[in-house]
Amino acid sequence: MDISDIQFLTSSAIYRELALRSQEFLTYRAYPEGSELRQLSEDTFFNLAVEYITQTGVPRSQAEQFCNNPDQLTELALRVRSILGAG
Repeated sequence: MDISDIQFLTSSAIYRELALRSQEFLTYRAYPEGSELRQLSEDTFFNLAVEYITQTGVPRSQAEQFCNNPDQLTELALRVRSILGAG
């Protein structure tokens, strides 16, 4: 996936939300599998990522398929954090 639609990121609300949720997702990945905080951060970032990706023109089914892969979702969070910072 290419995150080339930077114009969408200029919205300050989206900027803050993506930065915060990607940081939470990456922080709580270190928690044990099944931890409530880990699950909540994974679910929240998954939902936000799917919404963001669909708003850039990708069909929802493809966005969900992309985000269902834990490695791809982690890579997306790392890229968002590197571009947007930690919120």
